[in-house]
Order: sequence, then C-alpha cells, then structure tokens
Amino acid sequence: MKIKKSNIIFLIRAYNEEKCIWNVIEEIRNAWYKNILVVDDGSTDKTQEIIKTFDNILYIKHVFNRWWWAALETWFAYLRKNRKEGLDYVVTFDADSQHNIKDIKKFIKEFEKEKDLDIVLWSRFIVKTNTNAPFIRKLLLLAWRIFTYLLSWIYLTDSHNGYRMIRIESLDNIHLTMDGMEYASELVEQIRKNKLKFKEVPVDITYTDYSLKKWQKNLNAFRIARKMIWSKFFK
Repeated sequence: MKIKKSNIIFLIRAYNEEKCIWNVIEEIRNAWYKNILVVDDGSTDKTQEIIKTFDNILYIKHVFNRWWWAALETWFAYLRKNRKEGLDYVVTFDADSQHNIKDIKKFIKEFEKEKDLDIVLWSRFIVKTNTNAPFIRKLLLLAWRIFTYLLSWIYLTDSHNGYRMIRIESLDNIHLTMDGMEYASELVEQIRKNKLKFKEVPVDITYTDYSLKKWQKNLNAFRIARKMIWSKFFK
C-alpha cells in the first residue's frame, strides 16, 4: 500500500532555533507535507514568534528547557491521546537544518515494502553517505555502537538516531523516562524489550558550526553510559 504524505506528521523539537526554524518548516512544507507538531522546549529567543507566523501548525511549549527526551515524550503522549484518523506515521526531525527532507523517501519505501515494520531509523554509516561528521565524533559513535550492543543486544550501525519514522500504533509501546541524551539509548532498549521490528536507512546529515555548538559535548557520552548502566542493572 502506498503511503500518502497526508498520513505522516513531522515532530520538531525546537530550543532557541530562531536562526533555522523558519527554513526547516518551509523545507517540510515545500515538500508537500502539511502535518507538523512543534514542541518549543523552553526557548527564550524568537522561536515562538517565528513558528506562529505559520498556519495550521500544532504547537506545544515547555515552560523550561527539558531536552529531547521530554520533547519526544510530550509528542508521543499528545498523539496517544489525540490520535487522528488518517495519521499513521510520525517522523522526528531536527530544527537545526541537519536533516535532509529528501531522505524521507527512503523511510517511506521501507514501510511500503514491509507491512509489519514498527520503526525506521537513520544511519550515517550503514553505507557511505554525504555526512560530514567530525572524525572524533565518528570514533565516539563507533564506541557507542559497541556499548549499545552490549547493553541491549541490538546491533545498529548508528545507535544515536535523531531522524526516525515510527508507525503511530507503536507509540503505545514507547515510554521515555530518562533525562538528556540518554533517551536515545533508552529508545533502543524499548525496541528490544517490546520486540519492535526496525530497519536502518542511510541518510545525509549536514553538520555546521551552528549545529555542532548546540549539540552535546563528546565527554557527556561517559555520563550517559554511566546512567544507562545504572538504570538497566541497579535501578
């Protein structure tokens, strides 16, 4: 069955993204995807003003910054309670212009090929892609792939996935609780725990000085690993 663009809703988490958010929303709209839900994660700049210049965008604001995990759980909770007929898939999309809207065709193709898929995840490394990740980050992501496999026994070529497409019914089995970037590893653990069927697709990610400054520091990976180990084995 061919997936229609009207069956997909894009989820954007925005935190002080006044420099990029207008272009990101325009990019999605210009590709003829009309369903967009933005969680403004406590922005203190003009992000809210810019978003409100667009018509027909669902908008939720956190009073203060709570990071990606809370934005995802806010989206998922909203969609669980307000599941509209005809909305069958959700796409998580960054607000800092890293993601390429053209790659969404690869996600859709996988769902059209396999009717029982629950989630499709990005990969910067499954094949050679046009991804300009810094060398030190590539090394860190390689180490994180190994850590994720040892923790959850799921092999991913790219374990921290920001660009995803999820069947909306699968949200009933995904409940995120961990702060900060640990949410990405917790999501992988829930894929394993709930036996969700997944696929990876290659995507092109564009890192800029702007997006790298906003992202987590490489040393935070050790803190994340410690919290994941504590949560899985000692909590």
